Amino acid sequence: MAQQMPMQTPQDLFVHELSEVLSAERLIAEMLGEASGMVQDQKIRDGLEQHRRETEQHAKNVEQAISQLGAQPHPVQCHAVEGLHQDLREAAKSNPSPEVLQGLVVGGACKTEHFEIAAYNGLVKKAQAMGQNEVGELLQQNLQDEQKMLKQVEGVADQLTQQMAQQQ
Repeated sequence: MAQQMPMQTPQDLFVHELSEVLSAERLIAEMLGEASGMVQDQKIRDGLEQHRRETEQHAKNVEQAISQLGAQPHPVQCHAVEGLHQDLREAAKSNPSPEVLQGLVVGGACKTEHFEIAAYNGLVKKAQAMGQNEVGELLQQNLQDEQKMLKQVEGVADQLTQQMAQQQ
């Protein structure tokens, strides 16, 4: 269980939320590594690996943002991403067909991107409101990357959906 850190000021809350998204990014990178080993399609595997590298950079950006605030990351769990990770692992245990497993992986990636976009939207707004322009720029870059990745993932999801519908 993560240790609770005192939150008395808006900056305490901001650092807490940054720490949570840092935890999420680290777990997402781990999930992407696992997921790439679950799919057979090389294009999807390559996309997951590219996404993993981008996610690792996002974690570095968040670490830099926290550092620019003169703070250290808190040991915070991201229960939302942990739940998505658990969902993927549980579904994979059911021994789905390769096509279904790819659909599960890509669907999970879409859910993860939506979570990240929501998190970064709020963090960018807080950084701007607090006058933390450099921090806001780092977070805005992550947000833009997440939005771009969501479009790519949704494109793959749409293709997989069409392929599976034709197999019915």
